[in-house]
Amino acid sequence: MAEYHMEKAFEVGKTIVYTAYPIKKVLYRGKSRFQDIVVLELPFGKALVLDGIIQFSTYDEHIYHDGLIKPCFEKNYNDILILGGGDGGAAKALIKLAPDLNIKVVDIDPMVTQIVEKYIPEVLENVFSRDNVRLINDDAYSFVLRDDSKYDYILGDLTDLRPEYFEGSEVNKLYTEEFLSLLGSRLNPSGKAVYHVGGLNMDTKLIGLFWRRVRKVFRHVRAYGVYIPSFLDIWVYIAMSNNEFGLSREDPPIIELSYCDKDHIHTPICYLKK
Repeated sequence: MAEYHMEKAFEVGKTIVYTAYPIKKVLYRGKSRFQDIVVLELPFGKALVLDGIIQFSTYDEHIYHDGLIKPCFEKNYNDILILGGGDGGAAKALIKLAPDLNIKVVDIDPMVTQIVEKYIPEVLENVFSRDNVRLINDDAYSFVLRDDSKYDYILGDLTDLRPEYFEGSEVNKLYTEEFLSLLGSRLNPSGKAVYHVGGLNMDTKLIGLFWRRVRKVFRHVRAYGVYIPSFLDIWVYIAMSNNEFGLSREDPPIIELSYCDKDHIHTPICYLKK
């Protein structure tokens, strides 16, 4: 009998919808101090799974990371802070854009980097061996609280905020108004921060909640989506700054979302909060 990896996708009324991926091979299964870590071979290639949630697959991780980085990246940026990102994919994507960037990656779990380096090295590409890329194994909240450096670009490549999985989890601190205000104080005047926040179909309510929270903190907020096949959804990113900014729509192709005070999220199709 075939083995499947299953994830909760979304709820329709009282119906819970799950997605299932046939597993070709289990390459690694273990547990760090912080989370369960699994590496699978799926139809989408090799995939990293943390606490039961797919983080990326080798088939389309470049789409996810390009979606996080490229639409808001500016050529004059130099100092970059990545919260999470221990798999190296975001740092690698940045280096391909500008090889001399000064990048700090703050990820609490060193085991994620070790497992990706051993089983999925094509994602990491030894990016942490570069002199201008520094991996710091620390709690992102504590690091930002202590660190008074200024950054041009702050990226939230964090574990998904899903209350049903992370009730009372430390990760929730990184999505609060308090922490967003702290990030704003760490940005240079023309700087921006970008978070990935979930699937447009799977996490519509959660996206709306976080979007409202960001709008209370930053003067300029824009949201956009990129379709990621292995996530089976349009993945949503929210960009924030205290200065007006635009989005690059070409690489990868994005759809920009617009906010409605009547509690709607508008796209080419109108997704209504239930």
